[in-house]
Amino acid sequence: MGRGRAPRSVVVTAVVAAVVALSALVTVRLLREDGASAQAPVGGAGSTAVTAGADCGEGPCQVVARATVDGKPVELLADSQGGNGRFQAGANAIEVTVTALGGRLDANSLSCVSGAVSACLVHARQEGASIAQLLVDRAGTWRSVDKPYYSSGGVVRLDDVTGDTAPEVVVVQTSPVLARVFALDGSALGCTRRYTSVSQLRGWPEVQLNPGDLRACG
Repeated sequence: MGRGRAPRSVVVTAVVAAVVALSALVTVRLLREDGASAQAPVGGAGSTAVTAGADCGEGPCQVVARATVDGKPVELLADSQGGNGRFQAGANAIEVTVTALGGRLDANSLSCVSGAVSACLVHARQEGASIAQLLVDRAGTWRSVDKPYYSSGGVVRLDDVTGDTAPEVVVVQTSPVLARVFALDGSALGCTRRYTSVSQLRGWPEVQLNPGDLRACG
């Protein structure tokens, strides 16, 4: 006897699963690489507060990474698999959006810079690229920028490019090869010239730029 066809419910379930998976990939590709959708930090949907000490998903939170900002400790929390992340700074607890996009956190996922305005990046690797969430401390209150940064070159970092004592966000892309620079409010400040390889960027992979490197993004 030949095999019967799969029940209609099984076929429909498979199609729905495929559509969901494709939607997730499209979402990641639409993350800010060119700054077109950059917006200022917000305290609403972009930074969902959670109760300090709460579980991360279905299990207890674990400290993945720690840093000190302006003399005060901040922590990156996650479940045992590096998912369901939380950024903890004193009484501020902010949901980590990059784990909701499928990224996983580890000991290298947190980087912070103290300055006139201090900031932290929460990094996660995804298919050879990097996604990073920006969190900014203004007047002692941390807020999350609403949309993560996406780097096809695998590098998103904080650096004082303009010399104004507050860090900027440097995002490396590979098509074309260049670095884009954003202010902490999400506005685009400029791009480097195009290169043939990411290794030509000064300081690669700890890319270090100065104002003279920036020009209008084509």
